[in-house]
Amino acid sequence: MKNKIIYVVTVCIIIIGAIIIATMGLKADVKYSKNVRIDVYLGKNFENKDIKELAQEVFGKDRTLVQKVEYYGDMASITIKQENSENMDEKLEQLKNKINEKYELEIETKDMNVTHQPKIKLSSILKPYIIPLSISSIIIIAYVMIRFRKLGILKTISIYALYILASQAVFLGILAIARVPIGRIIMPSSLLIYVVTITIVTAVQEKKYYTIQETNKKK
Repeated sequence: MKNKIIYVVTVCIIIIGAIIIATMGLKADVKYSKNVRIDVYLGKNFENKDIKELAQEVFGKDRTLVQKVEYYGDMASITIKQENSENMDEKLEQLKNKINEKYELEIETKDMNVTHQPKIKLSSILKPYIIPLSISSIIIIAYVMIRFRKLGILKTISIYALYILASQAVFLGILAIARVPIGRIIMPSSLLIYVVTITIVTAVQEKKYYTIQETNKKK
């Protein structure tokens, strides 16, 4: 009964996630969606979280990225969503005043460099991992074919493929349903799930293989 519930929940997550991805797509992180980058030279050291708080007071509480640039880390790069950039001149004026007040500066809005950046394909997150993932997958397939050949090569490969695809589909489904922003951390998380899935499946296969070996010895 417990296994049936798990299967039903898994299938529901995959189906609902697939529908959301097909209709709405995955939610991209601010860095990968259409965004506006504002470079502000402060000329002094600062904390990213402080600049982020000031930016969110002006542009809203949506995800905002703040990075230090330049060698001495005295320039702030603020990235916000494109849709939060309405009335940009007015908002830049507010941001300038808040920064000047906090850091006792005299920055002018003309000194703020504003760049509108296009949407980046989410597939670009995957590209750096394609080759190493392909190589590791080939090695794993070769290993399980040799190690568990007595359990049936095609059957073993099918089990690995089924569980790997199912775990990744559930992961994507959860991301789609929860509308989690897709960013750089997503691919490492996916790889972690990939490794954990392979480890669990291998442990189960090892147990089956050991059971068969023991049975054959007794015979």
